[in-house]
Amino acid sequence: MRLRNARVFDGREVLPGRHDITTDRRRIAAVEPSGSPSEDAIDVDGMTVLPGLITSHLHPDFYRYELASNERPGKELPPGVMMAIGVRTCRVLLESGFTGYSGAGCAHDIDAQLKLAIAGDIVPGPRIRACGHHIGTTGDVNNRGPWWKAYRDPGIDLRGDGPDELRRLVREEIARGVETIKVFASAGHGIPGENRRTMSRVELATVVETAHERGAKVRAHVTDKAMILECIELGVDVIDHGDEVDDECIDAMVAARTFWVPSAVYLWSVLEVGYARHFGVTRELYEQVRHTLPIAHRAGVRILIGDDYSGVFRDLIADDPLDHQVGNYAREFAFYADIDGLSAADVLSWGTRNAGELLVDPPAKVGVVEPGALADLIVVDGDPLADLTLLARPDAALAAVIKDGSFVIDRLATRRPSSGASQAQPVSGTVEV
Repeated sequence: MRLRNARVFDGREVLPGRHDITTDRRRIAAVEPSGSPSEDAIDVDGMTVLPGLITSHLHPDFYRYELASNERPGKELPPGVMMAIGVRTCRVLLESGFTGYSGAGCAHDIDAQLKLAIAGDIVPGPRIRACGHHIGTTGDVNNRGPWWKAYRDPGIDLRGDGPDELRRLVREEIARGVETIKVFASAGHGIPGENRRTMSRVELATVVETAHERGAKVRAHVTDKAMILECIELGVDVIDHGDEVDDECIDAMVAARTFWVPSAVYLWSVLEVGYARHFGVTRELYEQVRHTLPIAHRAGVRILIGDDYSGVFRDLIADDPLDHQVGNYAREFAFYADIDGLSAADVLSWGTRNAGELLVDPPAKVGVVEPGALADLIVVDGDPLADLTLLARPDAALAAVIKDGSFVIDRLATRRPSSGASQAQPVSGTVEV
């Protein structure tokens, strides 16, 4: 495939002039200044080609959970229905221009099973880095229900105590296809309770060591500074939320190459609905995150796009930004670019280049437009660098979605009848890395 006459955002910056992008099977073969027209080229006529968008904190099954239900997440519906929600989420992601996601926790091995189904061309979907259950301990922030109502079959939460039990849980998760182990290192950011440790230091160290021994990464829900620093020191790969990140934390993340997912839209939502005190959120913490993000970006922290999409606020906030609906995931770009000190290109790199470094392991490369990278691309009718809200209006602006060098959504023919673009194709599955 050859896309010609494109404006290109390569995951870092906009390339000067117009360019042609040539793919060879699943990978990008060349990115060159535009040459002469040819019959086999698809002329995108100055539209913007950029890496397929990637969200890096996704719960694919968290859609019909209700705060008032008192159910434990993962138990609100039967497993088959939860999987159907995951299939729906995959469709919403593709239709929103997202060709990849890194999971942040799910019940019933849904990430790993979706990845298998997509690889087998059974259902269409994005590239997935599979997460699994939350790994916790007895009486931690996710295990505080009445002891006489304990359930035998887990939803999203598993628990164990001591290094040996936690080592076994981590190994079992990896054996079931999990590529990222999720732990809760503290409360806060929507989880009620004091910001106290939920695992001993030796338990947390065991989880990280065991995961890394078997090629998996570790991500931690953590909000208070002391536990953020401990997580970084022990080798946790992804800091989820990190509400109290400050200059010392930034220095530690840069040195350790730690990813940070601020997920500040959730903080905004909690404040909007007035649940701040119960949910461990304050206006001061929200402003702290907004103040810290430009500093962290300039320092070189690998910040990521992604938030707690769920629908729990759909009856409380008009046009709930965290509902799993087409276009919503990309609203984060404009949300963060509105912060003084951050540009559109800065924030776009969080959902492309940075996110690609988490999504796939070397030598694979994704999230950039350069030779050798996996050919996951989108074509946008307009300039998202001038107007990031275009990405949140895919029905109007998304002209094509390409994964592994093949169209999964193709509207180019209807937009440029004389371009030589191929006929529209239905969304279809493709092979995973």
